Amino acid sequence: MEIEFRAQIETVLAAGLYPTHLDWHAIRLSQREQIYNLMVRLAKEYRLALQVMERTWIEGLQNQGFPTNDFNFLDSYLLDPDDKLVRYQQMLRTLPAGLNEWAVHPGLGNAELLAIENDSNHVRQTDYEFLISLEAKSIIKEEGINLLNYREIQFIWNKVSGE
Repeated sequence: MEIEFRAQIETVLAAGLYPTHLDWHAIRLSQREQIYNLMVRLAKEYRLALQVMERTWIEGLQNQGFPTNDFNFLDSYLLDPDDKLVRYQQMLRTLPAGLNEWAVHPGLGNAELLAIENDSNHVRQTDYEFLISLEAKSIIKEEGINLLNYREIQFIWNKVSGE
């Protein structure tokens, strides 16, 4: 796995791109400490923040002083598209204090998307509609929610790493 992960990181860097973080959510680590330790080591070496999920891994990094989300992140694929817009509004209004991460998958439900992912049309279209809505912007402002990206987290991650 290390060879593959390094190859992917090096390919991105060779293309002149500089990622902000390593994303492992598709691996679904669940009790795979060797993979977790590998990801932490690579994140430190390449000066990239690390996206984590699962309480054990979140606490492990936070106990070392690294910034991570405080809660498991939300994956929009797990929400029912039929009531997603209302659900998003409720979730923003009751967002717990701390660093929260939402993995949303915006896209236009057009022929191009259907040709690529015919089963994700409703997920992506509803995410897109909510993200550009005036309602979302209004709730974010009313609730005093500060939006971040991994660039800010990466900056703090590197300070903790001593690099």
